[in-house]
Amino acid sequence: MDLENIKVMTYNIHSTIGTDGVANWRRVADIIQKEKPDILGLEEIASYHQMTPDLDVAAEMSTYLGMNYFFGMTMPINEGKGEYGIAAMTPHKMELIKKLYLPIPGEYEPRIAIFVKFSSSIPFYFVVTHFPFQGEFDGDEDCRTECAKHITDTIIKNNLFPIIWVGDFNTYPSTKTLQYIHKDWDVCNDIIPDKPTAKTSLKGWQQIDFICCYPKGVFKIKEFNFINDLTASDHKPVTATLKLET
Repeated sequence: MDLENIKVMTYNIHSTIGTDGVANWRRVADIIQKEKPDILGLEEIASYHQMTPDLDVAAEMSTYLGMNYFFGMTMPINEGKGEYGIAAMTPHKMELIKKLYLPIPGEYEPRIAIFVKFSSSIPFYFVVTHFPFQGEFDGDEDCRTECAKHITDTIIKNNLFPIIWVGDFNTYPSTKTLQYIHKDWDVCNDIIPDKPTAKTSLKGWQQIDFICCYPKGVFKIKEFNFINDLTASDHKPVTATLKLET
């Protein structure tokens, strides 16, 4: 991997169900393929979904893209026949380090973070997550903040850095959660802070999909972009090109 040009992408693919109501994993994969990320985090990835009951989306997409992947299941779907969760993908070698369960009230959708390691000339880590959505339960913003603290504390305790963190945080600039993250992390989205990535249930269109780096100053942000596609999913993909400083 070229550590001076690490292309990172995060994409909530909405179980490959587009805003037209059609499930089409290939058009999602084609958007990813066009961007050619070195490191990819996917949220809301579902295999053997009721709309695609014969399809292991994670496996099919990784083969199509020529990528390795780790899938982190958060819950079974389709009457136990399918799986729903998040994934890390890359054309490079990676090692799964940890699947971390986040502090979510027991009766609500489980949330996790998956950590992988890249053993390049300078080893570094990558974490993918998907936080509770706005209005999911009372106190959900406080819960998102606690999830961010849990991830950060785990990284510090286990020396899992330098690290790139991506995901659908389901919160937006100026919230308590983003204020907390800004204390310790470089937030790549700060380059274009006002452009929305998805429509939230409570606050309408907001920027809720993020790429962050820890510790501050270790990764130089060379480029940051949104992909203007809201057909394949109800979220825009987000990309950043980073340089790992030596």
